Amino acid sequence: MRNSRSALTLAAIALVAIAAWPALGARRASAAHAYVAPVLPDYRYRDATIAFYERRVGADPGDQLGAKILAAQYMQRYRETQDIGDVQRSIHQALRALALQPQNNAGTDAIVASAYTALHQFRAALHYDKAAYRALPADSNAPAQIASVEMELGDYAAAARDLRIAAAIRNTATVMAVQARYDELTGNIDRARRLLQLAAARSDAVVDNSAQSRAWFHFRLGELAFSSGATEEAKREERYALQQFPGFETAYRALARFCWATKDWQCALDAAGKAANIAPIAESLGYEADAQAALGDAAGAMRTRALIFAVERIGNAYRLNDRLLAVYFAQHGVALDDAVRIARREVALRGQEIYAQDTLAWAAAMDGRWMLADRAMRCAIRFDTQDPRIQFHAGMVDLHFHRLGAARRHLERALALNPRFDPFYANRARAVLASLP
Repeated sequence: MRNSRSALTLAAIALVAIAAWPALGARRASAAHAYVAPVLPDYRYRDATIAFYERRVGADPGDQLGAKILAAQYMQRYRETQDIGDVQRSIHQALRALALQPQNNAGTDAIVASAYTALHQFRAALHYDKAAYRALPADSNAPAQIASVEMELGDYAAAARDLRIAAAIRNTATVMAVQARYDELTGNIDRARRLLQLAAARSDAVVDNSAQSRAWFHFRLGELAFSSGATEEAKREERYALQQFPGFETAYRALARFCWATKDWQCALDAAGKAANIAPIAESLGYEADAQAALGDAAGAMRTRALIFAVERIGNAYRLNDRLLAVYFAQHGVALDDAVRIARREVALRGQEIYAQDTLAWAAAMDGRWMLADRAMRCAIRFDTQDPRIQFHAGMVDLHFHRLGAARRHLERALALNPRFDPFYANRARAVLASLP
């Protein structure tokens, strides 16, 4: 009886959403005149869905399909709540499903790969993504996911190759999103934005895509808009993502950064606080502390900054927030030896990945280790990535070594991309440029 009521409830939700579809689509029609499907609030019944499959798998340990679905549901709940325990639970159930059906189980391989990616165990993720591709070579998402992990490891040549393979099979929203990330990192942000807009439109047109996955595309559109200087558009995209999925920590964190950069301190405080309540990550806590200080709450800022150090000691057991901790320490000129140590650890994990190298470069520069900073910065800027923060860091490293022409080019590029990319560094870039001969 309970299952029947659940089915009726879900059907009612779907009917209400579908009835609202024309109005929603009219408000969010794209340039291609595509309408937006209703967003189903699947996150509201995630726990009930998981509980159902937990009972099913518990009652029948040989239920391969049930274990696979349960693993996928755990991963989706992780994306919605940031509970790392769900990643471990997903791996456990997915490996059970693979043990029951080792062959022709591409979907389960992909789930394991996604879980290991979330844990930053990229080599293991790559193994399972490749297994998924071998099992189902007609699925273009498999080589695209391989390319995504290769970018996490700094292997952009391999990523380019696998993206060509993926696009030749079928140019899905996933393929376009991964290609957009590649274009963003390798210096073609305009193409990245165009691709991601198309991908978001495709995702928004599918009614049974999860609310979180649809919101993710708009979160990413916000990031690209901000790097391109379209700051208000960036904020709108994050707010739209939060309309689609109200508990989206990543969108709150991005909105906090954009508001922080433009010194909209109350907005930064509100968004960062909401992000930190979901997941107390150093980045969000840093925006919160800076906003508190700017609004005159010195005691609150002190408490929040103390929490950042507590996160490093006890809240980063899986080291998933290493880069964000190092960025915070370098940005604020605190615990710089820790910042360099953490950044080195990220480079050991990710190799020549652009943001790992940039983090090491800036942490080393802030700690006065300029030769290390220069080596890492040359690696980070090799594709001339159009991120104003990387351009600023490169300019300041060049300035230290009296490469004045290169310093000018990078600092001008940072401000051209977004003149309000940072509440402190943007003004510093202007001051340095004014002082150059």
